[in-house]
Amino acid sequence: MSSSQPLVLYRTEERVAIITLNRPDRMNALNREVWDELEHAFHRAHVSDDISTIALVAEGRAFCAGADLSPGVDPNRLLPWKEQFQRRFDHQFRMWSSPKVIVAGVHGFALGRGLELALWCDIVVASEETKLGQPEVREGWLVHSVVPWLANCQQAKLFMLSGDLITAREAEKIGLVTRVVPTGAAAAEAIKLARRLSHVPAVTARAVKEAINGVYEQQGFRSEQASGIAPAALIAGMTAGEKGVEEIERIRKEQGFKASIKFRDAPFEG
Repeated sequence: MSSSQPLVLYRTEERVAIITLNRPDRMNALNREVWDELEHAFHRAHVSDDISTIALVAEGRAFCAGADLSPGVDPNRLLPWKEQFQRRFDHQFRMWSSPKVIVAGVHGFALGRGLELALWCDIVVASEETKLGQPEVREGWLVHSVVPWLANCQQAKLFMLSGDLITAREAEKIGLVTRVVPTGAAAAEAIKLARRLSHVPAVTARAVKEAINGVYEQQGFRSEQASGIAPAALIAGMTAGEKGVEEIERIRKEQGFKASIKFRDAPFEG
C-alpha cells in the first residue's frame, strides 16, 4: 500500500458516512496517524447536516488488531502516557455524544484498543468468523474498558482477566455484539443497517440515543471511565520487571513478536 494512501477512508452513500480503517498490511493497528485521521473523519460526519448515520468498517483480514506495538510508537514516560490515554478518552466520548448513530461492522479480529473502538459505537455487527478479546492483559497492560458496562460482572471479569479470544456468537451472548452475520458480510450488513436507521428523523434518533446514554451517565459511566486514565497510564509506564513480564520482553527482542506471543499464551491453553 502506498504511503500516500489515507489510513482512514471516507465516503458517503445517501445519508450514511462510511468510515473505513485502511491499514490492512498492519491489520489496521492503531498508531497516532490512524487516530488523527479517524478523528478527522468522525468530525466530518458529526458536523454534516447531510449525514444521519455512520458506518465504521475496515479493509483487510481484520477489523483492528489493537494498538500498534512497533518500537518507538508508544511513549516511554508517565506524563505522555497520561496525555495519550486522555486523548483516547476524549475521542471515545465524542463518539458517545455524537448526534449521529454509529454502526460498527467487525470482522476477522477485534482486539484490545481495536475492540474498544468497536464497542464505543452504538451498535456492533460482527461476522461469524470474528475473534474478539483483550489479550494484552497477559503482558501486564490495562485497557480501561467499556466491557463491564455491556456484560455482567462475572462475564466481564472472566473476559478481561483471561485475555481469551471469544467468537462472535459468544460475544453476542454476553452483550458485546448486537448482531452476528455470515462470514465476510459484516461491512455490508453494517452499512445496510446504518442506511436503514438513517431514515429515522434526526431529532428523534438523537433524542433516543441521548436518553439511553443518559441511563448510563446517571450510573456514573463518564466519571468511572475518567477514573481509569491514571491507573492505565501508571501501568503503561512501568518497566517489564515491574510488571513481571521480563521473559516475554526478552523473547520478543531475541526471537521476535510471534515467538513472544506463543510463549505468552502457552500457560492459558487448555
